[in-house]
Amino acid sequence: MKIGILGTGIVGKTLAAKLVELGHEVMIGTRSVAETIAKTEPGMMGSPPFKEWHAGNPKVKLGTFAEAGQFGEMIILATHGVATTNAIDQAGKNNFKGKVVVDTTNPLDFSQGMPPKFAAALGSSLGEQIQKHIPEAKVVKAFNTVNAFVMVSPKREEGDPDLFIAGNDETAKSKFISLAEQMGWKRVIDAGDISHSYWLEAMTMFWVYYGFKNNHWSHAFKLLLK
Repeated sequence: MKIGILGTGIVGKTLAAKLVELGHEVMIGTRSVAETIAKTEPGMMGSPPFKEWHAGNPKVKLGTFAEAGQFGEMIILATHGVATTNAIDQAGKNNFKGKVVVDTTNPLDFSQGMPPKFAAALGSSLGEQIQKHIPEAKVVKAFNTVNAFVMVSPKREEGDPDLFIAGNDETAKSKFISLAEQMGWKRVIDAGDISHSYWLEAMTMFWVYYGFKNNHWSHAFKLLLK
């Protein structure tokens, strides 16, 4: 499958490398290809500059947001949450029509420093805002409650975490679940329609505050049914 990823940060790069490993064709999109390649400073968590990372992952194509949006049969949003709709506009809304769009983003406000504040309200989650922004796309909220490394390697010493998703289109969710299973996820829990993105985004705030309190960033959630 051809997959376009918007965002060259740690989430976009980690997902791109894993998807190529699984045999998918991947193009990662950025606002400016020239600026992205020219960066020399490390990324978050000390990750290498994109040019250095790309040299080790040559099968991942690099293009603009618009090129990645046009390229992908499925599109993954891996941008900063508050900038996501702007990235979609740069990619061109027409490039999302009829496609499964995986929303990994969270409504985090870093304007007052760390830890970030929650920038969503009930009935206006980021997932809902994105679905309204591209109404002809099939948005699936997913991957937002774990870090990038757990996204592609979902196993902890204490057990296998659960992956929580939300979205309006059942076929789109099924397609995403198939992809998640390729990555090793054993159980995906469907929280309901896209309005339930709010609860998944709120879960992330617990994840964030636990991380800051304990300086621990590889934790994940498990729903125990019995």
